[in-house]
Amino acid sequence: MITCRMHFRRADRRKHGRKDSAQVVSAAGSWARSVAPSSSGPALRATLSALGPLAVAALLVLPTAGCRSLRPSDGEGLFADSLISTDSIRGPIERVLAKDQQDPLAAGQKFSAEGRRQVEAARKQFDDGKYAAALKNYEAIASKYSESAIGEEAWFRIAECHYELKQYPKAQDAYEKLFADYPSTKYVSKASQRLFVIARSWLEVADPTAGSTIKTVSQTVELDEAPKTESSSGDPSVRFALIPNFFDKTRPLLDTRGRARKALKSIWLNDPTGPLADDALMLTATYYLKRGNHVEADRYFENLREMYPDSPHLEKAFVLGSHAKQMSYQGPYYDNTSLVSARNLKEQTLTLFPNSEDREQVRKDLKILYLREAQDAWADVELYQQKDNPAAIAIHCRRVIEDYGDTRYAEMARRTLLSLNPKSYQRLPGMKEFVELLPKSAPARRTEEPTRQAEPERRVKSVSATSEDGEPAKRRRWFGIPGF
Repeated sequence: MITCRMHFRRADRRKHGRKDSAQVVSAAGSWARSVAPSSSGPALRATLSALGPLAVAALLVLPTAGCRSLRPSDGEGLFADSLISTDSIRGPIERVLAKDQQDPLAAGQKFSAEGRRQVEAARKQFDDGKYAAALKNYEAIASKYSESAIGEEAWFRIAECHYELKQYPKAQDAYEKLFADYPSTKYVSKASQRLFVIARSWLEVADPTAGSTIKTVSQTVELDEAPKTESSSGDPSVRFALIPNFFDKTRPLLDTRGRARKALKSIWLNDPTGPLADDALMLTATYYLKRGNHVEADRYFENLREMYPDSPHLEKAFVLGSHAKQMSYQGPYYDNTSLVSARNLKEQTLTLFPNSEDREQVRKDLKILYLREAQDAWADVELYQQKDNPAAIAIHCRRVIEDYGDTRYAEMARRTLLSLNPKSYQRLPGMKEFVELLPKSAPARRTEEPTRQAEPERRVKSVSATSEDGEPAKRRRWFGIPGF
């Protein structure tokens, strides 16, 4: 049924098209006959007769269907309609540059006299430092003029009023509301600065030793001093997220650290090209690293390396990121992807930053990672020993000997391979010749290794359990960051 209808529609269009063409040709012929007798020159009559009605029709159609209607410079045809013009559309940067000429109170026509007085009064109160009174007016304006330039200004001033009144949790909520309702807001830079200062203040009260590391490296932005809170690090509501905070109004009711991380996340999500985006990522990554959450720290360090290759934090992102990957390794019976990634990152660190002050530590970590990889390869041998699969045992023993020949795991693999029945690996290509070339006695190892009693999980760490003077390792400075 559908096919038949489509066929009839096409046929109908062809029929009407032929009819319209015939009408044009007929009209052209009539015009040619009428013009020819009245023409004074015999040359014109001869030319029209030679061209015929079809050519004359083409001459009539071309001037009327020319490209004049398609030239936007003429302001005619399709482009005469102002609805498709982009002249009045401005991007975020243009909005910021032209904000003085975009005063909605002066340009808008929908504001009543009462509304104008309300906006002017709120602005004057804010400029005079009467933030409590301005806050009430701006809350009414934001509710009345939502999704407008006045509403955008109102939400920003609401956040600023809360900030000046030291109501930082409410200020953070207002900035978040501004980003949610006005994604391309012209106040994004100032809001990001405020959120960074708030997050830094909350993280410092949660961890006083972080004061020397929670700093911005951006030289293009001057930040306010971190606001002083009324709490101390010993306050249980600071240490535990589920304990409510009833006394310090400068901090949120619950989860001070979580709200600080949320503020940092809002910065690099809503202002990814701003001067504080890489600072927010670095601060978040180091926060997780100091608290032993190496998986999350690794994720944020990786985002920093990929998204901000020109950041001043790049070297630390490589050094600390490789450490986070190294510490994410769960053991020889788990996936070794993080182990290989850590080794690659440390090798890249030595290549990209030849003058890094952490070169010696990185080289030590590479040796430890080499031993960990050897242990991981030997774990495959043990796995197939439990499964009683001699052929697989022979394959993995050969891999350990070839790739990690200067470790004690190579000696263990040599003894295991020599103890196997030759019939179990006789079908493996080259295995018989490889076993025959193995020395019958243990060769001397070239790599100094810790004793067997030391667990690999302790050897992999870049810091010891205690420092030289017996101080706990958590108070040492590692890679320039206190607490590692």
